[in-house]
Amino acid sequence: MPDFISPRAADNIVLSLSILLGILSCRIVAEFWLARISDAIAARQRRFTVRAVANTLLAICLLGVWLSEIQNLVFSLAAVMVALVVATKELIMCVAGAALRLGGGLFKVGDRIETNGIRGEVLDHGLFSTTIMETPPVSLGHAGTGRRLTLPNSLFLEGPVRVEAQPRHFTPHRFALTLEQPVSIPWAVSRLEAAAETALSEDTDRAARFHRLAAAKLGTDIAGPGFDVTVTTTELGKLQFGVMIYCLMQDARDLQQAVTTAFLTDVATLAGQDAAPARPKLSESWTDLARKLREPRSQQSAA
Repeated sequence: MPDFISPRAADNIVLSLSILLGILSCRIVAEFWLARISDAIAARQRRFTVRAVANTLLAICLLGVWLSEIQNLVFSLAAVMVALVVATKELIMCVAGAALRLGGGLFKVGDRIETNGIRGEVLDHGLFSTTIMETPPVSLGHAGTGRRLTLPNSLFLEGPVRVEAQPRHFTPHRFALTLEQPVSIPWAVSRLEAAAETALSEDTDRAARFHRLAAAKLGTDIAGPGFDVTVTTTELGKLQFGVMIYCLMQDARDLQQAVTTAFLTDVATLAGQDAAPARPKLSESWTDLARKLREPRSQQSAA
């Protein structure tokens, strides 16, 4: 036997050949004996039965001989497959992420996305990775930071992917204002609404048209157009105002600054008026004060 065949495998081969020769010999003898039957149909049926029994017996005997070797082979293949899956797990997840993006139509080149706290504009996407231009939060503007990020597609399987509005699209922009000092709530709401109305006055008609088209396209309600002011409190009990303005994405930061500046200016003006110092009221005249100052000296002289 060759060197690459183990003694156990060699014994199994010899035993298998012996079983094969023995069963074939028995089959040939049985078929020769059945050929002597005068009824051709009965002989053909019995020969078929002999062949079926011989083949079944041969399969069972060979399976019994090689069962341990088959088990070892199956275990080896399973170990190889597990190692292969573990080694290529990230690549498989990247391909799955690409399939999800393509099948679900998540985004395309030029869209602005946010996933796992990473925001940016899509520059290119492939089978394993997606390249984006990083963008800051809306409060810091819509222009890119100049940094290119390469994201593995497996990242799209770990969390939601948000597709943001384009800079030239209208979108609801929300921010909060928290005040330390107490103010009149109706007055504060009216001042915030006035500031928001002034900031949005230039694009009112265009925002209304875009809102109608976007709502009809999506088939659902969208916040806007215009503005909305809500009142709430923080966990520390501070007064907080939530503001929503329906504006161009690229103008959101400037409009937020305009509304915030106008409102805080009004609050500071009101606080300055309330904190004007009052003139002290003198309960005693200068003559009485002078008399009280002279009394201790006169008492010391008499002593």
